[in-house]
Amino acid sequence: MSNITIACVGDIMCGDSFHSTGAGVASSLRKYGRRFLPREIVDVLRSHDLVVGNIECVLSDKGRNNRLLRSIQMRGAGHIADYLADWNLTLANVANNHILEHGHVAAIDTVDNLLASGIKVTGAGADRKFNNGLHVEQIHCRDLTVAFIGLCLRREKYAFNGGADLDEIVDKVKTLNASHNFVCICIHWGDEYMDYPSLEQISIAETLTRAGAKMIIGHHPHVAQGIEMRSGALVAYSLGNFIFDSFIDDCCWSVMLSVRVVDGELVGWRCLPIVKDCEHRPALARGRSKATLTNEFTRRCELLKTTACAGEYQQRYADDFQFKDARARRNLRRHLCRTFPQMDAIYWPQILFRPIQRRLRIW
Repeated sequence: MSNITIACVGDIMCGDSFHSTGAGVASSLRKYGRRFLPREIVDVLRSHDLVVGNIECVLSDKGRNNRLLRSIQMRGAGHIADYLADWNLTLANVANNHILEHGHVAAIDTVDNLLASGIKVTGAGADRKFNNGLHVEQIHCRDLTVAFIGLCLRREKYAFNGGADLDEIVDKVKTLNASHNFVCICIHWGDEYMDYPSLEQISIAETLTRAGAKMIIGHHPHVAQGIEMRSGALVAYSLGNFIFDSFIDDCCWSVMLSVRVVDGELVGWRCLPIVKDCEHRPALARGRSKATLTNEFTRRCELLKTTACAGEYQQRYADDFQFKDARARRNLRRHLCRTFPQMDAIYWPQILFRPIQRRLRIW
């Protein structure tokens, strides 16, 4: 009898975001090294057979120019892959909307660094060099084969879709399921700051689970969305930010999903609320904080049971997204007013000109 446990965490970004330059995740990693992740979190991760996460940045110094904010933002050092391996990360998904932010060379170096540290990689294409072609990462654990597929549905400048489109992946899932693989899809989808999925996410989840996927792990919204069982499979629409230097309250907590699989069937799951301190270090929520976040996450799971006509649902979703996106922009401006004076002066003009660069699509 095969009996394995899998832990899934949210987005992992090991650099400094532009708005937290000099005080982001990369800065805390330099300060704490391997101790960045508290022992209690490491112990939980090490208690699982497999640990899955989404790497939301490059881990490479290739092409780095420390005088250019554009070159250092959302960039982790190559040796951080060794930290992640030490913390028991087993499988890294790199199909997301930031992996090509510093070019193909840095992205390929990121994959090489992860592989060299012993971490398996999915979402980098058939040749793991971000070219077209689907790669399925199969991990054999206690008489069970777990097949991981990375997929990004965000069509953005620096995104990589994983090497195949949705139709190809659906066909592959059917083939893998017929061969008795436990199929897990790591998928980058949805909209930032939304605490419930779009109709498109729900429809895609239904398509993948009907094809035979046993587990879908979602990323990108940066906030936790609910979890549900659909067509006999577990769908976690978004786990939130595990390691990230966010300034928005709802992005500063996440959930760690722990599942148990027996003889190829998912028999149980639970979620552990994760909070972050002022240095972006995740920790297990305790006491009142744990109770509050557990109740909030339960509410988000219950939202998935709400019935509404498609038109009504989509209109509410569009209105909520517009509101939350505008609020995030206001919070960003306030955050920059506080952090701007603390940054190295060399970056001040670059911060001020960033909106123009964004409009010109050179950032």
